[in-house]
Amino acid sequence: MTSLANRLSGLALIAGAVLLATAIVQLSFKPVVNQLFPASVNWLLLIGSILLLLALPALYTRQAQASGWLGLAGYALLQAGIVLLVVIAAPPLMYPALIAPSGENVLAFGLGIALTLGLLLTGLATYRAGVYPRAAGALLLAAMAVFFFDFFVAEYLPPIAGQIGNAGFGVLLALGLAWVGGALFAT
Repeated sequence: MTSLANRLSGLALIAGAVLLATAIVQLSFKPVVNQLFPASVNWLLLIGSILLLLALPALYTRQAQASGWLGLAGYALLQAGIVLLVVIAAPPLMYPALIAPSGENVLAFGLGIALTLGLLLTGLATYRAGVYPRAAGALLLAAMAVFFFDFFVAEYLPPIAGQIGNAGFGVLLALGLAWVGGALFAT
C-alpha cells in the first residue's frame, strides 16, 4: 500500500509541478500588473497547487527520518506557502464579477515568506538527507533564490526583471519537484 501511495503522490507531484510551471511561464510572457490573471492561469494555479498540497506529505514522509526537524519545518512552511497560490487563484474563479486584483496585503506577504522559507528548508533538507537526488534539492534552493528576488526585489526594477524571474522560478521549481516526484514514483 505504501508503494502505491508513493507512486500516486509522485505522479501528483509531477503533474502539479508541470501545471504550476505552465501557469507561471504563461504569466511571464504577458505580464499582468495590477490586473486579474486570465481564468486559464487561475485554473492551472489552483489545480497545480492542490496537487502539490496532496503530494507534499509523501515527499516529507519518505525522507522524514533522514531530514529530522529541518525537513519537518521545511515541509510545514512549504505547505503554508503553497496556500499563497490558492489565495491568489481562487477569488476570481469563485467570484467572476470581481474586476480588481487583490493587491498587496499582509496575508500574501506572510505566505510569500512562508513559501520562501519552506523552499529554503525543504531544499536544504532534501540535499542533506540524500533520500532524493541531491540535485533536486539544489534546484529547490535555486527556485527559492529566484522567488525571493522576484517576490521582494523585482518590483523595484524594470518589468522585464520580474518576467525573467517569474519564468526562472516556475521552471526551477517544476524541475526540482518533478525530479523528486519521479524518484517518489520509482519507489
